[in-house]
Amino acid sequence: MNYKDTLNISKTNFEMKGNLPTKEETFQQEWESSDYVKSMLEKNINNEVKILHDGPPYANGNLHVGHAMNKILKDFIVRWNNQNGYYSPFYPGWDTHGLPIENAIAKTGVNRKEISADKFRELCRQYALKQVGIQENQFKRLGIFSDFEKKYLTLNLEYELKQIEIYSNMVEKDLIFKDLKPIYWSPSSESALAEAEIEYDELRTPSIYVGFPLSEKFNSIPKNALFIIWTTTPWTIPSNQFLAVGENITYGLFKANKQFFVLAKSLANDFFEKQEIENFELQKEFKGAELVNAKTKHPLYERFSEVFLGHHVTEESGTGIVHGASGFGVDDYIIAKNNNIDIFAPIGNNGCFTEDVNDKGLEGIFYETANKIIGEKLEAKKLLFGLKFIKHRTPIDWRTKKPVIYRATKQWFVSIDKIKNNILKNINEVNWNPSWAKQRMIEMIENRKDWCISRQRLWGVPIIAFYDENGNIYNDAKIVKHVISIFNKHNTTDIWFTKNADFFLPKNLQKKNFTKENDIMDVWFDSGVSHQVMQDFVGLKQPFEYFLEGQDQYRGWFNSSLIISSIMDNKAPYKNVVTHGFTNDQKGRKMSKSLGNTIDPLKIIKQYGADVLRLWVSSVNYENDVRLGDEILKQTSDSYRKIRNTFKFMLSNISDFNLKNAIADSDLADVDKYMLVKTEKFQNSVKKHFDALDFSSVYTTIINFITTDLSKFYLDFIKDILYIENNDSHRRLSVQTTLIKIIKVLIFVLKPILPHTVYDISKHLDFDVWTNNDLTLKTNFKNFNIGLWDKFMQFRSDFLKEAELMREDKLINKTMECELFVEFNKEFEDLVKIDDMYQILILSGVKHVKNNDGRSYKSANIKVMPKNGDKCQRCWIITSDIVKDKELCQRCYKIISK
Repeated sequence: MNYKDTLNISKTNFEMKGNLPTKEETFQQEWESSDYVKSMLEKNINNEVKILHDGPPYANGNLHVGHAMNKILKDFIVRWNNQNGYYSPFYPGWDTHGLPIENAIAKTGVNRKEISADKFRELCRQYALKQVGIQENQFKRLGIFSDFEKKYLTLNLEYELKQIEIYSNMVEKDLIFKDLKPIYWSPSSESALAEAEIEYDELRTPSIYVGFPLSEKFNSIPKNALFIIWTTTPWTIPSNQFLAVGENITYGLFKANKQFFVLAKSLANDFFEKQEIENFELQKEFKGAELVNAKTKHPLYERFSEVFLGHHVTEESGTGIVHGASGFGVDDYIIAKNNNIDIFAPIGNNGCFTEDVNDKGLEGIFYETANKIIGEKLEAKKLLFGLKFIKHRTPIDWRTKKPVIYRATKQWFVSIDKIKNNILKNINEVNWNPSWAKQRMIEMIENRKDWCISRQRLWGVPIIAFYDENGNIYNDAKIVKHVISIFNKHNTTDIWFTKNADFFLPKNLQKKNFTKENDIMDVWFDSGVSHQVMQDFVGLKQPFEYFLEGQDQYRGWFNSSLIISSIMDNKAPYKNVVTHGFTNDQKGRKMSKSLGNTIDPLKIIKQYGADVLRLWVSSVNYENDVRLGDEILKQTSDSYRKIRNTFKFMLSNISDFNLKNAIADSDLADVDKYMLVKTEKFQNSVKKHFDALDFSSVYTTIINFITTDLSKFYLDFIKDILYIENNDSHRRLSVQTTLIKIIKVLIFVLKPILPHTVYDISKHLDFDVWTNNDLTLKTNFKNFNIGLWDKFMQFRSDFLKEAELMREDKLINKTMECELFVEFNKEFEDLVKIDDMYQILILSGVKHVKNNDGRSYKSANIKVMPKNGDKCQRCWIITSDIVKDKELCQRCYKIISK
């Protein structure tokens, strides 16, 4: 007789190989056709609301792996909240205005200056909408829990009008002003930039020392003594207007090579060493305050440069004397304003010197190119003291990756000073994750006086302001609201760029030679109003539960949203701010096309499937920068395979199970009860990690449970029960009942991470786990001695150590062929009550003996020896009680005899 045919080796159609790249798309189509997202949301529509508000990605180009990580992290939260009974819809958004889209249109050969404004804006609009469509499909492929019907786009008219309404509110509160101030200016973009649009790079820049001759004797300092400055921006020297010293810094008058020098005493050695001057003498010391009002000669032109106190001057580097050019630095600007000096910035939008520089040799020259020209002029006048190229942390345009400069231009600002205390108060009401983020945001607001909101572009939301015939600003909230009504009537904001001022003004202001403002709003203003738009859009109130974005958004979206919400609602727009790091390659290097180490998330999905990518996201500590590469993906794929194979085993062994035959909790075997207690603890641990948004701990806890508690323990020894016992035996039904409960819990914790796989599993079950979220486990086993089983697990650990030692010495092979001789230590004596210990330890027998000569462990003296006897040809146990003509043990003989 072939005894294999008598075994209960069940089967399942659930495949070991996931074939995710193909299956996932089919599943997503099924979700869409069944309105799965809507139906799940409707279940919770009357419940407590928890909204994760989506920060808008920029609508330009395919998704990169950072986009994928961001949206997947958000999806974990949204899915988790929904399956725990919260009403948590997810409305994706897109940032659709700004320079990159204009540049994309320009690359097609369109010159924005040669076509009408409305035509150019329409080209930009169509391009942005196309990009949104592409990215939307790519986000869908990640398995995002959203129907994508309700999404917000910053180019939508209702969005733009809400934005202008908010701007009007700021005008009404006297928070909007225009001023000539140094701001970040990008010559490559020909536009002002916000702080959020600035990155930094280590670039090679020239550094020079320059002498400013004293025009006349001052405070016992001889005429023509040189006040020495140090700068890494030689191109600003032509714009110099004054020198700045530190009030309490000690300066020295030094004599060297018949020349007198003035500079900070603490920095003199460094300066003279670099000039290779060994012999120099200190003639006199001064405090910075004593040098104020000294007049020096400009090193290039016939004008004076007076000495003032500088709040920003230090002795950290340079010479302790700073040259001031009011048009090219914030601190310089402040000093100039305090001393009634006109702001001077002779560089145009393209970064080239204008005729205002009053130097024919520099007119039309790009500022970086001018460095060499200026250096040569200084050298000719013998006022250049050393030229050295150094690596310098330089601000760059985050889009063009080219350097930006501080440049004084007339721009529109939101006053932060007027509302700073309120914003700082609101910061304290927010839960910041990680915790250090709170101080980071506080410092950003504390150090910020205003927010430059104007951009010199065409594709964006217009700044609604007018100028009278004398160029005076006419900016009134009522006028702004009047313009909003005109936009509403014509169903577009494009007309702002094609119609004259009178078209928008009330009759009493028409025909008075008014002109319009041409600038558009900063895109961070666009995205910063999104929480306000969402309140109207879907009827949900802020503060929203979560904002989750990359670490760069403290200076970007988190920042602008906080400012706008503080102005509009006197509170933060979010309860919880969560941030993630950037995605680097496997070696920790920043991904870039030049290094060839970028990873396309769509290629990952095509090779492995979205669920493997999602599993990787769950596995990393997202608060820090994370690594991704082929080896890491292979490891993640291996982990996914463990999860899938575990489910395949369990599904195959409940395929013949009918829920009607489930065993009552009180009648389950003790080891099954113990396994369910462990499962409940596992479930609660995962819930705790999910609630804390600690997804890497969720991943670790799940993998450990599957690997250790299931694969290496419970699923290992129950094979004997599942395969050998009759399919209607109480013991087998007890195991199957236990497996059902474990499956439900695993599905509950995995559904937010692996939705496609869970959906696949659900197709192989006779009960609903896909739309039913009530899958959690709560045990209540009366008179169940958990402590006994905790001690058993300690003993089991000791047993496995002993078995491994015996195996290494080649004294035993498989434990199934062995017998255990055990003498429990006093604390563990009650383990003798476990009568199926042999089966749980996968042995052929257990004997409790006195004076055991085995090895001593914490729990017992343990000895493992090969068992004498015959092998049952059905269950493979070694026994001396074989039914010889059948070659079966007594248990198997009784089973097949039924």
